[in-house]
Amino acid sequence: MKRTLLALIWILTASLIASAQTTFYYPHIVNGPLGGVVWKTTILLTNPASSGTASGTIAFTGDTNNVNLGLAGTAVSLTVIDETGSSTTGSTIPFSIPAGGTHKLVSNGAGPYKVGFATVSTTTGTVNGTAIFSEFDPAGNLIGEAGVPAASASLRQAIFVDTQGGYNIGVAYANPGSAAASVQLTLLNSSALMVVSTTQILGTGNHVSRFSSEFFVGSTLPEVAGTMQIVSDSPLAAIALRFDPTLSKFTTLPPVTLASLINPAIEWLQERPWLAPLSSVARLLGGLQFRIG
Repeated sequence: MKRTLLALIWILTASLIASAQTTFYYPHIVNGPLGGVVWKTTILLTNPASSGTASGTIAFTGDTNNVNLGLAGTAVSLTVIDETGSSTTGSTIPFSIPAGGTHKLVSNGAGPYKVGFATVSTTTGTVNGTAIFSEFDPAGNLIGEAGVPAASASLRQAIFVDTQGGYNIGVAYANPGSAAASVQLTLLNSSALMVVSTTQILGTGNHVSRFSSEFFVGSTLPEVAGTMQIVSDSPLAAIALRFDPTLSKFTTLPPVTLASLINPAIEWLQERPWLAPLSSVARLLGGLQFRIG
């Protein structure tokens, strides 16, 4: 029986590899003037294959103001300029990249100020990517920028929080799933002791970005070097920025995955909404294996 289950798992794995496509996220995108500076987001994609064209779309989704109402996010239109200088405006931007090729899109920085997240999906082939947040003064001079890795969605993750010496941590996460997510945020100090915790509802397709202290309304927080755990019942994509005390210099802080009791294969499937049917099969196989183990 165990051999049969193992064979079924290998068949599922082989099927996934054979039909490999790409979906990943940029948990935060930003464009436009804010507080005397101008923000732009650059998205870089590459097709790592030795043959074949990778085609797909980049979809931009904006957020709503009140996270705890569980409201859904909405598509947001951006104007982007590619590596040839061509300009495209829309909430969904198509791309086609030859084997070994690269595609570059830069938001134009024009107002009004917009924030949200981006979803990269391929219909043929696979792509890898990264992004860059860039900050400019009114004259167009670059003030600062930082690279931002692409992210998958996860149920359990943590952001490093270091607010000692007046530093600030900006945190952004998005719910790319088809249902509202119940999100528990827990701030821990360096000894893993809880400083404060809160729960919010993040609607489908919604996105939130705040300084770490702003998530815990009504709490007076000490300076801390620790983590903010983000645990959700629906996979989220997250990223953080560490700002100096003047908020003029920054760097990215990618999240780390937290340990979970759930079977890793099931979690891997749950974090990819387009494989939802296989999640049910995997949970069934997991239950059978548990009972006969």
